[in-house]
Amino acid sequence: MIYQRDIATKCKFLLGQWKENLNLTNYERTKFEDTLNQLDFQINKLEKKELQISVHGRVGVGKSSLLNALIEKQVFPTDIINGNTKTSKSYKWDERFQGLNKVELIDSPGIDEINNSNKEEINFNTVLDTDLILYVIDSDITRVDMNSIEDLLRHNKPILIVLNRCDQWNRRETKLILSSVHRKLSFCKQKVKIALVSSSPRKAKIKPDGTIRSEKTIPKVDILKNELKDIIDQSGDFFLCINTLRIADRFYNLLKENRLLKKKKEAQNLIGRYATLKASGVALNPFLMIDLITGLAFDSSLIIQLSKLYGLEVGGPTARQLVKKLSFQNSLLGGAQIGIQITLNILKQIMIFAAPLTGGLSLAPTAPIAIAQAALAIHATKLIGRLAAYKFLMGTSRNDGRPRLMLKYLLKNNSDFRIMIGDFKFLTSSTEKNKNYLLP
Repeated sequence: MIYQRDIATKCKFLLGQWKENLNLTNYERTKFEDTLNQLDFQINKLEKKELQISVHGRVGVGKSSLLNALIEKQVFPTDIINGNTKTSKSYKWDERFQGLNKVELIDSPGIDEINNSNKEEINFNTVLDTDLILYVIDSDITRVDMNSIEDLLRHNKPILIVLNRCDQWNRRETKLILSSVHRKLSFCKQKVKIALVSSSPRKAKIKPDGTIRSEKTIPKVDILKNELKDIIDQSGDFFLCINTLRIADRFYNLLKENRLLKKKKEAQNLIGRYATLKASGVALNPFLMIDLITGLAFDSSLIIQLSKLYGLEVGGPTARQLVKKLSFQNSLLGGAQIGIQITLNILKQIMIFAAPLTGGLSLAPTAPIAIAQAALAIHATKLIGRLAAYKFLMGTSRNDGRPRLMLKYLLKNNSDFRIMIGDFKFLTSSTEKNKNYLLP
């Protein structure tokens, strides 16, 4: 428990440092005001240790009745007609949890209840803002459920799947349903936890007049309630950290995309100037090693200047490491470029050394070789600049990608999370889509 609280404290401290070092402009503060407010709200929750848990799922699966059964109060309205919940509603859970000052339960409309796509997105975003999700089903999992669960996993949301209305099936039927659900969720490496409940069970009762009516009986949610309390006691701080880092990472991606787009023209001009300088040096110099050393210096300097232009500064050692990394990753910048440069330099040196024997005639072909070397240097520099911009977008260093790296660390080193989110291979961001239009 001490280790978990240390992680939460460290997370808050590092995020505070990271946010201060962003050097946001007034334009950026205005443009991303909503996302910044959302991030500040979540950081405030982390500081105050206030956890939010929401229910999510299709209409009519018993989300509201499940929450009522957990808190043992009729707080959330229910109705025999499916889809009674139209808007989100919250309630402070009257339970004490270790390391937390408040746990709030949130009811939400069914995912197939909202016909308006805009309202559906608002509802999904509201659920995303919560720290833990109870995904409720009342039978075998459907395609709607599958799509929703995958969306939540891609947003790094911890999920506990709850199979409601288990009083309706015998043991064999329940086993078949669980087997089918696990099979359909096989894209998760870990076997997903599924809690069995009956939040509003009913049984038949014969009236004195001989008629048969169904009456409510005591909810069967004790196993889920105890498991949920254990999970919150053990990992409540982690849930808060994950959600805070998720929002911080999303904001940082939006910020970087905006900066790359606004500075695209300036970045193109900067890359062009460095390409010209590098081409001139390569074309005039006859020695390969000097070409390579000079090229590394130019490329490192270019990356540093690009980082300053984008407001995503990196130091000299980081820039040099990035150049080497990009060179190894790209065949032209790596082996192919070196091979071509070696060949061209050997030809150039042979012609220079042969000049006294040919009366200077052998120097004539060195001009086309120099031009070829210059063209290669220009192309390589432009490619370095473009790839560097992409790396800035995706995160290039520990400091630059801090929310993403901390998020990966938490998900990787906590087995409970790996079970609850299935597999953090879903760790994605919008920047991983096609963002070529942002690059110089």
